Amino acid sequence: MKYSFRLAVSFITLIFLAIPVYLICDYLNLIADEYSMVNNLVSLASEKIKMFRAGVPVPKGVPYTPIEQTAVFYNIAAGLGALFMVFVAVPAFLLLAYIASAAFAAVNANRRNYVLGQFTKAAELLESSNAALREAGIVILSEIAKSNPKEHHDDVLQLLSAHIRSTSSSQRENLMVGKEHARARGELMASLHKISDLRQLLKKRDNSIQLDLTGGYFRGLKSNAFHGPGASQKGPDLSYCLLNDSVFDDADLTDANFTNAKVTRARVEEKWKDLFSVEQWASVQVINSAGKVIRPPIS
Repeated sequence: MKYSFRLAVSFITLIFLAIPVYLICDYLNLIADEYSMVNNLVSLASEKIKMFRAGVPVPKGVPYTPIEQTAVFYNIAAGLGALFMVFVAVPAFLLLAYIASAAFAAVNANRRNYVLGQFTKAAELLESSNAALREAGIVILSEIAKSNPKEHHDDVLQLLSAHIRSTSSSQRENLMVGKEHARARGELMASLHKISDLRQLLKKRDNSIQLDLTGGYFRGLKSNAFHGPGASQKGPDLSYCLLNDSVFDDADLTDANFTNAKVTRARVEEKWKDLFSVEQWASVQVINSAGKVIRPPIS
């Protein structure tokens, strides 16, 4: 909007400047008679004067003929109008344009500062030990991205990706000591859902943003979570993501998108083979429904 406003101001300014330039050139007889406003108006005025004064002699002492009087009057008016445009109207317009531009800049600066504060607050909430606050941070980030996707879309996706990596690491540690928190798994699913939803939000934009989800713990992922009211995708959008060493045990990957994703050593059940390219499938760990590796990575 800022650039469109400046373009409009520049265009209108050129129009305002063109009018006095034309009048001055016309006043100095720099424009051919067939294109001259003065010549046309004087011709019209002379015809009217001839009709009005038909048969009436011009009184003695009048220094100019009616045509000359009209030309002098118009030239003086045109000159004064040009001076007014140059020294009053155009500067006033430029001043108003500057004030409006400064006001827009101030509004945008205040908005950026507000969004930056919200972004910082959301990042702090994601580091909270309270699960409810972490979920609030995810919601805030989602709203920031939706309110101004051109400026904050990518940043939100990267921060949510970092949150997934951090939560996945904690979940893996809990699993190694025999503990697996359902709430943490729910957070992972919520974060992945937000990432998938935001990536589909602007389909006309470049969706080939590489997100680092290395080591993501997506055990028990439910594809139907992406089919809710207003959902813009059929399954999780994991295209162009780094999914090395990720876990998809007991996950429903129906309609998932793994286009150009890096899935080296990721754990995937054999039934989802059709979702991957030949190169991708050769690099994953194929597991059975019990989570046992039945084929290690080939390459």
